[in-house]
Amino acid sequence: MRPDCRTLSIFALCYLALAASAQELPEPLRDLGGYKLVFHDDFDSLDLSPDGKGDHTWYEGVWFSKKHAPLSNISASSSILTLTWSRDQESPDTSITTLSHDTRHFRAWRYGYFEARAKWDVVKGAWPAFWLIPVQDAQRINLYDDLRESGEIDIFEGQGDHPHTLYTTVHDWTNSTHDSANRNNTVQLSKDIDLSRFHNYGLLWTPGKLTWYLDGEEIHSEPAAPIFDKQDYYIVLGSQESVDWRAGDLSGVSASQIMLNVDWVRVWQKK
Repeated sequence: MRPDCRTLSIFALCYLALAASAQELPEPLRDLGGYKLVFHDDFDSLDLSPDGKGDHTWYEGVWFSKKHAPLSNISASSSILTLTWSRDQESPDTSITTLSHDTRHFRAWRYGYFEARAKWDVVKGAWPAFWLIPVQDAQRINLYDDLRESGEIDIFEGQGDHPHTLYTTVHDWTNSTHDSANRNNTVQLSKDIDLSRFHNYGLLWTPGKLTWYLDGEEIHSEPAAPIFDKQDYYIVLGSQESVDWRAGDLSGVSASQIMLNVDWVRVWQKK
């Protein structure tokens, strides 16, 4: 059941000049006790690692992927990031993350407000995603009382077969395979909301609570399991391909390419 939406007045945006940059970037108008912008990428250029290593902003693919998308399917032009899944690529997704393949370099956070402005091809087989997973999982230091445990926060996922639905899922993975995910993760949108146009997808993560937003309106909330207080989460953006959540399934898919376009990504945290 979809919860009532409320205007996100706490994150109405204003502009200020950063001392280190001539750009004007949005900040929360009300700062919940003092939030500051700690990460932003407007994709005026694309700092993508050529080999998954080194100190860069973005890296192709999540650390556990065995197959990889060609770097040519990741580009930025006119300040828009384009992630293209193409039918001839080996990987079922074209994703970028803020964690290097060797896990030595990363940008990750514990708590904050995360937001991206994006649009995607709403066609059969499309599975766009903006999500967070922990560095500790990739580094294999996610052992707690002899149990391996990792969280996952899906800020938004879509399915091309469901053009008026967003999926806001929080996972609690134990021993890598057992998933305690929230059940009420489906948000039905108004028919006049066109997800093939740009929208702002946001998440406010505070201790013990996760709250999702679309275009500044609250659309869902969930309690956060204790594991989320123990880990630092990095960003994943992906244009994935699936039918009914089966990655790589091309049943009934006619598109030769499926794109996710991202205007910007930003993270705020308490000062």
